[in-house]
Amino acid sequence: MRWFGLAAFVLAGLVPAPAGAQLAVDQAEIFLEPRTVGRGIASINVSNEGDSVAEATVYLSDWDRREDGEHRFYPTGTLPRSCGRLLRVFPLSVRLAPHTSQGVRVALDGADTLSAACWSIVFVESGATPTGGGRQLAYVTRLGVKIYGLPAGLAKDGMIDALVERGRQPSLGKPAADSGGRRFDVTFRNSGGLPLWVRGRIEFRRLDNSVVATADVPEFPVLPGARRTVVVSAPKLRTGRYVALALLDYGGADIAGAQTPFEAP
Repeated sequence: MRWFGLAAFVLAGLVPAPAGAQLAVDQAEIFLEPRTVGRGIASINVSNEGDSVAEATVYLSDWDRREDGEHRFYPTGTLPRSCGRLLRVFPLSVRLAPHTSQGVRVALDGADTLSAACWSIVFVESGATPTGGGRQLAYVTRLGVKIYGLPAGLAKDGMIDALVERGRQPSLGKPAADSGGRRFDVTFRNSGGLPLWVRGRIEFRRLDNSVVATADVPEFPVLPGARRTVVVSAPKLRTGRYVALALLDYGGADIAGAQTPFEAP
């Protein structure tokens, strides 16, 4: 799968100029295991899918996610769990003829000192300068490949910190009391040492424990030590008292669970 991205814009005018070169990378995430033979080094294949020569710089940054899942980026070495001091990337610039590709080598150096998971991101950044007359748009394309350093012996663990009913969600054009549906906020904490990809469901049960309906919790990622809150819409239920039971599979030995009572009007 090829991943494309247009990450930042620098406004130089009002009329966009067509892009002559389009870069792509062949991976979105790389997992380096320094103590496993052949797993401490990887290669990112950078391709020029366009019809003109493309040049790009390659550099490291730190990243994490907010509790709502939005990404944040920082200079390399900013965060305590950064891989920046251990990662070696080569080359730091590429120049590609049309429809050609080149590998960028990523390796963990001195990884014997790594006792906990770390993560960084390799950016491949290229720019286009407007050509010709008139007012045009200059832009910067930044492609990111997430890098995880995972020493041996780390475990998967997690828990649900909170399951909270948020009532109905207002929507445009309808009275708030009769718009949208009931929502539940599920907050999951990654208490283990590995990045997790979590998915599951919420069961809506009567007080006799019979299941009336279910709602899927789509898969979401969580970094070690971080929390993630996702919003789940509940199906329409008849008037009565119920219990919402959240069940999340994070790939560990157990299923994380939490419940909360609520009443449907």
